[in-house]
Amino acid sequence: MAAAGLAFGSSGLLAACGGDGGSDGGSAGGDSQSGGGSSRGGRLRVGHVGAGKGESFNPARGSSFIDASRYYNLFDPLSRVSPTLEIEPGLALEWNPNNDSTVWEVKLRPDVTWHDGKPFTADDVIYTLQEMNDAKHISHSSVTNVKLGDVKKLNDLTLRIPLKAPNARLFDSFVQQNTVIVQDGAKDFSKPVGTGPFVFESFSTGERSLCKRNPNYWEEGKPYVDEWEDISIDDNAARLNALLSGEIDMMSQLPFAQAKDQQQRGEIQVLAADSPAIQVFIMAVDIAPFDDERVRQAFRLIPDRQALIDGALFGFGTAGNDLAGKGLPFFAEDLPVREQDLEQARSLLKQAGAENLEVTLHTSDIVPGFVEAATLFAQQAKEAGVTIDVKKESASAYFDTSLLYTKLDFAQSFWTFSSLPIWYEQSLLSDAVWNETHWREPSFDKLIREAQGSPDESTATELWRRIQQIQYDEGGYIVWSNQQLVDGASTQVKGLKPSSFFNLGGWNYRDVQLG
Repeated sequence: MAAAGLAFGSSGLLAACGGDGGSDGGSAGGDSQSGGGSSRGGRLRVGHVGAGKGESFNPARGSSFIDASRYYNLFDPLSRVSPTLEIEPGLALEWNPNNDSTVWEVKLRPDVTWHDGKPFTADDVIYTLQEMNDAKHISHSSVTNVKLGDVKKLNDLTLRIPLKAPNARLFDSFVQQNTVIVQDGAKDFSKPVGTGPFVFESFSTGERSLCKRNPNYWEEGKPYVDEWEDISIDDNAARLNALLSGEIDMMSQLPFAQAKDQQQRGEIQVLAADSPAIQVFIMAVDIAPFDDERVRQAFRLIPDRQALIDGALFGFGTAGNDLAGKGLPFFAEDLPVREQDLEQARSLLKQAGAENLEVTLHTSDIVPGFVEAATLFAQQAKEAGVTIDVKKESASAYFDTSLLYTKLDFAQSFWTFSSLPIWYEQSLLSDAVWNETHWREPSFDKLIREAQGSPDESTATELWRRIQQIQYDEGGYIVWSNQQLVDGASTQVKGLKPSSFFNLGGWNYRDVQLG
């Protein structure tokens, strides 16, 4: 496993891969496949919950869904994730490690140009990695194991990346939206330059952005549409009405009640994909009362998880077991299924001196099901003697790390990811920007890095099992659901395949056709 690399043929098909490629994934809803010849032209209009003034074309800063949509379509990542969670080539064609996976040689895609005509080279990748060294960069944790001062350009299309500790699947750390490659020297993202399928035209922060087709995109013939517009529409009903009336062509995060209704009506396409995605309640482990492990244990025993699935997700998911990554390699399937136990919850709270506890749960419309789940959980908590005051926060501020995100003691979160190791790297390393439960344990960091670099699958499995046991017993997450990703599209949209990785086919607009 440690000595296995990742290489792709010139067609982009996987030629050789070490380790497991991921879960079966798969779509639970129909995909908008094109029939016959390709349709070209038109403006693709996509509606999202916006992020207000926090919206940005700077991949170092944005944490919202609309930011992810923009990053993946104006820029390119080194590696992509397929709808079934397999690693596919992006700007990197080969990842070749040494024998102990402490040094990786990465071969880049030839004949790629930036939107301003400059050639894409290893200098751009090295610059991006250096930029990620900023502790405020959203994907800072992706490079904390890299010896950045020793990264070396071997030629224009090859670089060597040495690591502080082994990582048997380094490519997993460079698929997320905040790891897309920016141009060497880029500082001003008011008029961003990328290598992606669309070229920047204009941007009104918190309102809309417009990009045009990149005629020189390295995927020949793509994209199919002439223009792509992302539009901020925070209100869920307004977003759906815009889709139904033809004002937009697609919407991310179709509310579950409306998705269920539209599956019957058929006025739009309901795109639903089985996914490792999770909805969670988060408890900051360093803020009272959640700094007491017994309180955290008690709160994990409060939810009736199936009732939350039925009432908040309308059946678009399955009950979670307080761990991320169900269905993915290394997931600890053997840990006991956690059921509601109000008597034990009350006992633990009494032991912690937290009887008649009152807390505030911060929620938002930013993710469908959040408000409904918060309301139901508050009702369930009453039976354990806990009063939960539900406070609805602004959608535009909720996932903004400069405002609310990672600063709340008791809140909700939502994750999509392609592998179990990358989720732990992004959420639970001490220096992870998205460390929303404030879990900071140097010994735990070491265990994650050891698991990432383990020399064989059995050793890796045991290490990841230990990591998950710690979180299952002591962590700040209540993982109550494994949720499907549900979006909506006009019946005129073709070519979009539901993805287990992320919404709207993994934000893949290069394959979308209209008409």
